[in-house]
Amino acid sequence: MKNIAAWVLTVMAVAGLTQCGTTTGDDGTTPTPGVTKAELLAGTSSKSWVMTSSKINGKEVFNQSLVCTRDDNTVYRVDKSYEINEGETKCRTQDPQIYEKGTWAFSADETELIINNEQRFKVVELTNTTLRLSIKTLFGETIDRTFKKN
Repeated sequence: MKNIAAWVLTVMAVAGLTQCGTTTGDDGTTPTPGVTKAELLAGTSSKSWVMTSSKINGKEVFNQSLVCTRDDNTVYRVDKSYEINEGETKCRTQDPQIYEKGTWAFSADETELIINNEQRFKVVELTNTTLRLSIKTLFGETIDRTFKKN
């Protein structure tokens, strides 16, 4: 069950990255000059993100996920690797702390986040503190996920 939940969260997280349309925040702030999208995503070494919202076709479903998965962290590193880990709480004590690893890259125009050379997420918003991704599934659903810097 945890693997399925992790996969769904990963897909939603990755999906949201492909909808990139802006690097400004909802408050109208603009990014610091000279800061790249890679730096916004991964910092100068690594950066941790925690999901705050997950929507399927516009309907919020985050609160339907297991409480023990809501603090999971996605960590992006400057070496273009990432991991997803259990955060502070695990659903089962025997579960590994890190349950997914892989690679990330941006598309040439930096509008998509590409995970493991396969999944492409539209980057809807990417600021120093907010990451919003979107993806359309094979079933025609649109999954939107919002993360905050952890």
